[in-house]
Amino acid sequence: MRGFSFLFVGLLITSFIGTQLISRDWRVAQIPNGSKNACANCHVSPAGGGERNNFGQTVENGFLVNGNVMWDAALAQLDSDGDGFSNGTELQDPSGTWRTGQPAPGVLANVSNPGDPTSTPPPTSVKETGEMPLSFSLSDNFPNPFNPSTRIRYSVIEAGNVRLEVYNLTGEKVFTLVEGYQSAGSYEVDVTFASAPSGLYLYRLESGGNVMVKKMNLLK
Repeated sequence: MRGFSFLFVGLLITSFIGTQLISRDWRVAQIPNGSKNACANCHVSPAGGGERNNFGQTVENGFLVNGNVMWDAALAQLDSDGDGFSNGTELQDPSGTWRTGQPAPGVLANVSNPGDPTSTPPPTSVKETGEMPLSFSLSDNFPNPFNPSTRIRYSVIEAGNVRLEVYNLTGEKVFTLVEGYQSAGSYEVDVTFASAPSGLYLYRLESGGNVMVKKMNLLK
């Protein structure tokens, strides 16, 4: 009986350790742009498994159903790692409207790790304002002229792929600010032109067959 007890306890310990160390790699596809940081979204180790980071603990403690991540507005609005950016902002889905299987929202290059306080969105940051638009629109950037940062606001009236790009006057593309799936809504983009030379630039919004172009002036 004593031998059986030791065996039983040993199995429990092995099971517990295995549970803690094995990452659930299928969960990567259950958060928006999860492929960018893979298992490191939820674990301290980039390889996955082992200790969970703050975002991983948030998910584990309140956003799992039958072992699957339930990405929604509540999880998106939390700032798990305390870096001043919500989980949704870091994963390019501030409103939490993305669902598993949909195209990745926002710009992959702008995705940061919601579980790592040293990983924050780049100078170009996209967020949803919460206003429901009546029409497709692209507003004048503000301030304008600017040096080196400005804000661009736009609205799309139906969900779909959105592209917001900046060109110089020769027609050469300088920046891609937004490229990906977005829900219908109003958005604002904060962008910093740290390395770009002074001059006039065109910014172009395209979504659902609609196109608008505006002019901005970088004055250093």
